[in-house]
Amino acid sequence: MDKKGYSKEKANSIAQSVVTREAQRRICKNERCKHFSHDHIRNSETCLVIDCDCAKFSS
Repeated sequence: MDKKGYSKEKANSIAQSVVTREAQRRICKNERCKHFSHDHIRNSETCLVIDCDCAKFSS
């Protein structure tokens, strides 16, 4: 048990949901892209993946 009284399984489940949510937040929502935000140029939001036609990172 942790300090909040959760079992190990419950704490792991909560941690996994947080990790999944954060990963989804960093994926481009453009249906043609779906690359991570770190694959985009921050200022112009252009995708760095060569064969991708994403013109703007969509959050």
